[in-house]
Amino acid sequence: MQTAKRERVSYYLYFFGQNMFYIIIASYISLFLLNHGVNEKLAASVIIAPQIWDVINDLIFGRIVDKCHFKGGKFLPWLKISWLLIPLTTIFIFCMPDNLTISAKCAWVIIGYCLWSVAYTMCDTPIFALSTAMTDRVDERNSILSIGRVAGTSGLVIATLLIESLYIGMGWKLLSIALSIVSMALMLPILLFGKERTQVRTESPTINEMTRALSGNKYLIVFYVAFFLVGLTNTVQTVIPTFAQYVLGDTEKGTILLAMSIIPAIIVAAFIPYLSKKIDKFWLYIICLIVFAAASVIQFFLGYKNEIVLDITMALRGVGLVGYNVLVYMFTPDCVEYGQYVTGVRQEGITFSIQTCVTKLSAALMSSISLLLLSFFGFKAANADPATGIVDEIGAFGCWNVLTWISAIGPVIAIIVLVVGYKLRDDSVSLMALCNNGEITRKECEDRLKKI
Repeated sequence: MQTAKRERVSYYLYFFGQNMFYIIIASYISLFLLNHGVNEKLAASVIIAPQIWDVINDLIFGRIVDKCHFKGGKFLPWLKISWLLIPLTTIFIFCMPDNLTISAKCAWVIIGYCLWSVAYTMCDTPIFALSTAMTDRVDERNSILSIGRVAGTSGLVIATLLIESLYIGMGWKLLSIALSIVSMALMLPILLFGKERTQVRTESPTINEMTRALSGNKYLIVFYVAFFLVGLTNTVQTVIPTFAQYVLGDTEKGTILLAMSIIPAIIVAAFIPYLSKKIDKFWLYIICLIVFAAASVIQFFLGYKNEIVLDITMALRGVGLVGYNVLVYMFTPDCVEYGQYVTGVRQEGITFSIQTCVTKLSAALMSSISLLLLSFFGFKAANADPATGIVDEIGAFGCWNVLTWISAIGPVIAIIVLVVGYKLRDDSVSLMALCNNGEITRKECEDRLKKI
C-alpha cells in the first residue's frame, strides 16, 4: 500500500460528507419547490436552467485543474476552497424567504443552484482525481474508490433518511444548516491528512490537444453515454419523497421506502472490493443494471397496495443501485490511463470534470423529466385533498408509473451500449498504467495486451 490508513479513512469520510450535500440538492430540490407553491412544469424549468451553465463550468474547471499547480498540490487546494463554498451555497438555496413571489422564488433557486454547481464541481472533480495522485497502483486505487463509494452511499442513506423524516417538522432552513455543519466536519480530515504522491510529468496540454485527446478516448465517451442514460431515468430517490407525501400520505413510509432502496446497496457494496478481485468490475456493473431494470418492471406490475411486497421489490431495486452508486466511479480512472496510453496526454482534471458534469446533468435532467412526466401522467400536487394531502387516483397512478417502469428504460439501453462498445478490463488497464509510469516499455505492454 502506498497510502496510509489514516489517509484512506479520511478519503472515505470525505465522500460520506460530500454526498450528504449532494442528496439534498439532487433529490429534494424538486420537492422543495413543490412545497413552496411552484407547479410541476415551472419547477422542471427551474431545475434544468442552471445546468446550461453547469455543462460549461464543469469543462472549464477541468481545464483549470489540468493547468494549475498550486504549492499545496494539484487537487487538495480545490478541496479546501470548496469546503467553505458548498455549505454557503446550500444554505443560501434553502433559506429562501417564504414571502417572495413565485417568479422571485424561481430566480432565487436558479441563482443559488448555479453557485452551488460551481462550488460542487470544485470538490467533485478533484476528490476523484486525487485517487490517481494518492497511488499509481490500480488494485489499490480500485479498493480506495470502491470503499469511498460505499462511504458515499452511506452518506446518501443517512442524509436521505434524516431529510425525509425531518424536513416537515424541522423546516428546510434549519435542516440545511444542520446538515452543512455535519458534512463539513466529515470532509475536513482529508484536507489535513491527504497526500499527493504520484504525478506524471507532462507539459500542460493546449485546448486543441485536450480536444484531440478526448476525441481519441473512445471508451470515456462510450461509458459516459451509458452512464448518462442510466442516470436520466433513475427516478427512485427523486420521486419516492413525492410518492410518499402525495400518494401514500405518509412521509414516514417514504423514509422506509428510501431505506429499502439504499440500505441493501450498502450491504452489497461492502462486498464490492472482494468481488472486484474475483470478477471484473465491468461484468459486476452489467449484472447490477440487469437486476435494477428487472426489479423496476416487476414492482410496477405488483403494485403498492401490499406494503411487504412494496418493501421487498424496493429492496431488490436497491441491490441493483450498487452499480450506479458504487461501481460506476471506478471506471473513470481507467479512462484516464487509457487516454494517456493512446494519446500521450494525461488529463485527470478534464476527465473527472466530465464525470462530474455528466453526473450533475443527468441528475438535473432526471429531476426535470420526472416532474414533466408526473404532469404528463396526470399528477398535480396542487390538486391534493386539503384534508389528507393525497392526490386523486389518476395522479397516484401517474406517480407510480414514473417511480417504477420508467427507471428501467435507461439501464436497458446502457447495457447494450456497454456490451457492444466498452472493451476496457482491469487486466488491460493495469498494463497501461505500468506503461504510462515507465515501468514497462510500450512494446512489452502491447505484447502482453494481445495475450489477454
